[in-house]
This record gives sequence, C-alpha cells and structure tokens, in this order.
Amino acid sequence: MKKITSILLMIVFVMITTNVQAASDSFNTTLSLNNSQAKRGDTITVTIRLKDIAVESGEKGIGAYTAGIQFDSSVLEYVSTDDTDKWEAPFYQDGFITSNTKDAEVVSTTQSVGSITFKVKENAKLGETSIALTNFSGSSAVSDIPASSNGATKLTIMDNNNSNSNGNSQKDKVENKQTSQNNVSTVSGQNVLPKTGKQQNPFFKILITLMGLSIIALIGFIYLCKKREN
Repeated sequence: MKKITSILLMIVFVMITTNVQAASDSFNTTLSLNNSQAKRGDTITVTIRLKDIAVESGEKGIGAYTAGIQFDSSVLEYVSTDDTDKWEAPFYQDGFITSNTKDAEVVSTTQSVGSITFKVKENAKLGETSIALTNFSGSSAVSDIPASSNGATKLTIMDNNNSNSNGNSQKDKVENKQTSQNNVSTVSGQNVLPKTGKQQNPFFKILITLMGLSIIALIGFIYLCKKREN
C-alpha cells in the first residue's frame, strides 16, 4: 500500500512540476506583409515569425506549431505556402495551418517559420482588410504552449483604375520632364551653334565676295604685267 501511495505521489509531483513549467513558458508571434498595399488580382505574401521564446519545459524551445489563419475570404483567396531553411512549409487546410522543424529540433531564437501567399480577388472590396493568427500553439515536445500574443497585420486594397491613373500621371510627369530637358538642350543648341550661319549680316558676305574677286583680279593684273615685260 505504501509503495502504491509513493508511486501515486510521484506521478502527481511530476504532473504538478510539468504544469508549473508549462505555465512559465511563453513566446510571441508576428505577421508581416511583403507589401502593405495591393490591387485586385495582385498576390501578397504573409510571413509568420516566432519571437521572445522563453521555454524551459521539454526541449526548451518550439519544434512544431498549429494555428488558425483568419482573413476575409471575400477579399483574399489562399494560393500557397512556403518553407524556410529550418521549417517545413505550413500545411494549410480550411483556415488552419500546422508545421514542424525539418530536423525535428526545437528553436529558441527569433525566426521566420513559414509564409502564406494570398491573391486579392477581382471583386474584392476596396479599403483595409485584416489578416491574423488565432489560437497559435507551439510544442516543446512535452507540452503545448499557447502564444502570448497572436500576430496580425493589415492590407489596403487599392483601386486598379486610380492606381493606374496615378502611375500614368507619374509616368507622364517623368516623360514631360525629359521632353522639357530635351527641348531646353535643343533650344540651347540653336542659340549657340547655328548663330554663325543664321545670324550673319548679308553685307559681310558681299564684302567677303568682293575681297575675293579683288584678290583674283590683282593676281591676274600682276600676271599680265609680267607677261608684257617678257
């Protein structure tokens, strides 16, 4: 009887100790977008990160996780997931994700644990929409640890026409600026280089012509004089 009692007390002690350690474990999650703005038809990528990992139970780190990913399905549609050097690509199904480390080892430093790509629907409503993690739980190989904070981020859906209009406006400004610069260069060239041809005084040309004829006549006269002397 005493032996049985001792075993039961040991089991209770282990359970209490494990619970205390699990209660002291903590970590946070974040979500970040590759672009805070997007147009209808665009794709955007959300990166999931673990940070502030303080785990003393189990293997003293996080080696796997499960979570919900919350988004407006009338605005975004799931496309794919991607892995990292350390983590497998998250498995996605019906708004839930799960993944684990490739080498079955836990991590205890801030790092990306995967990413999810979404496409903005063609009929998505304009404005701000949210993407958030829910019920994120990490595993230390001994206990499941709920995240102290679930990451969230916001995306702004822009109007395609306004965006293109703004883009064209910017493009027009650049082209107009380049055209203006080219015009300035052309005008400058006309003011400097062609001056000698376009703005010469006609009298000056006549004077040059007469001087040339005079020289030719003088040479002819000298030639005739020498010929008569001979």
